[in-house]
Amino acid sequence: MTLPGRPSILLTVLGSCALAAAPAVAAPLFTAVPAQSSLGFVGTQQGEKFTGAIRDFDARIEYAPDDLATSKLEVAIRLKSMDTKSPDRDQALATADWFDFARFPTATFRTIAIRATPGGPVGDADLTIKGHTKRVAFPFAWKAAAGGATLDARLTLDRLDFGLGAGDWADESMVGRKVDVVVHLTLAATPAKPAKP
Repeated sequence: MTLPGRPSILLTVLGSCALAAAPAVAAPLFTAVPAQSSLGFVGTQQGEKFTGAIRDFDARIEYAPDDLATSKLEVAIRLKSMDTKSPDRDQALATADWFDFARFPTATFRTIAIRATPGGPVGDADLTIKGHTKRVAFPFAWKAAAGGATLDARLTLDRLDFGLGAGDWADESMVGRKVDVVVHLTLAATPAKPAKP
């Protein structure tokens, strides 16, 4: 019999066990739909703008706007798929002075945290290109859609932070240091998975 005004010890114990047994749910998982996603960039060469695109990349996104602690963004970029619509420029970018595709075929982007700001979510991420890793702030726009979502972002990088452009190429009058990266991901949702304990 339970005394008035005092909780049942048995019910308390059972409730605690139930909470402990219930698996935590991670943020929903999304993957990029290649045909509807793009990763591009805008640079300058001798004062003239040029555009480029990465044709081959994988994006794995775990994101919930109300659960940023378990959210994360990961992208693997295969640099050989870079296309600037100029064969001569593309050949130069493959060399050791630039991306050195032979030694560093893949660039990676991984968030270490995502935070809410008045302007929207911002990912604090490690971007690794050509063996150089730099912490970058990645503000992005997230829009839920039927069966998935879209993610759009734009950020500016300094190519010299990643050792891109050696020798005469380091002169900004030849190639601008600042490169704008433009991201559009159409994401398809996949079944949720339990979070690691």
